[in-house]
Amino acid sequence: MTTKDFKKGSVEAFDSNWADRKETKYFHFNKNNPETQIQLAFSENFKLFNEILDKPDFSGKVLEVGCGRGSVSAYYAHNGWDCTLLDLSKEAIDRAQEAFNANNLDAQYDVGDALNLPYEDESFDLTFSIGLLEHFEDSTDVIAEQKRVLKDGGLFIAYVVPDFEDNIQYQYEWINELLRLVQPSEDASEKPKDEVFRSENLSSHYMEIMNKLALKKTDVTGCFPLPMVSHSPDFPFSLLNPEAEMHLVKTFKKMLSDRAKEFNIPNPWRCDVDFGQALVISGIK
Repeated sequence: MTTKDFKKGSVEAFDSNWADRKETKYFHFNKNNPETQIQLAFSENFKLFNEILDKPDFSGKVLEVGCGRGSVSAYYAHNGWDCTLLDLSKEAIDRAQEAFNANNLDAQYDVGDALNLPYEDESFDLTFSIGLLEHFEDSTDVIAEQKRVLKDGGLFIAYVVPDFEDNIQYQYEWINELLRLVQPSEDASEKPKDEVFRSENLSSHYMEIMNKLALKKTDVTGCFPLPMVSHSPDFPFSLLNPEAEMHLVKTFKKMLSDRAKEFNIPNPWRCDVDFGQALVISGIK
């Protein structure tokens, strides 16, 4: 894989990781209570997206671009939305369909390119992506395609994970280093994870693109003000054993509760854009 290939979105690397890693069989959806740290994260992301949408009890047509296993789409499907999942990796789409079927959830599954969406103009009420835009040097065309398929008044949301240098993760990285010493990151039967390109673009880059594309009510917020604890935290994320994960969920819920009280904020999942694990950008067509 060349650097040039990485900057086109690391398609081959993602496809290889989806095909070869047991972690891609995790499903980060839980309609009851989160049992792992990543289930907690996806549950909180879904709540944040609904807060941005600001339409209580609304359910329409939603498209997840670069869906992977479709964990956030699962929450939408569970809440009555008409879901379409798209990914360029057939391996990812296969994982998503397996997971949705196992949870009695309905969706349309499409193998397709984020740069050339196979849908007519004004087809969706909401488009979103999780961890997609940072894998492009310039995500203008990716965002423009999502705007094209949105209905007038439709909402665009993107959860972006830039290559931060000094966010909350780095305050806890010593824990992951210890875990790597006591638990090998790769099973003997598995090949190492393929490298994927991740840009250093921060909020100003994405806000400029959204404004250039004439999206309205553009906004950005930091989110995920918690560490990711694992012997192998890179994509695809490796969970700890179930007992450890349950303990982390309990601890993280306490941390979020403490944040809400300390900063007197209604949604402690939000944070400064340079503090959390991710940015969430949004705009209306």
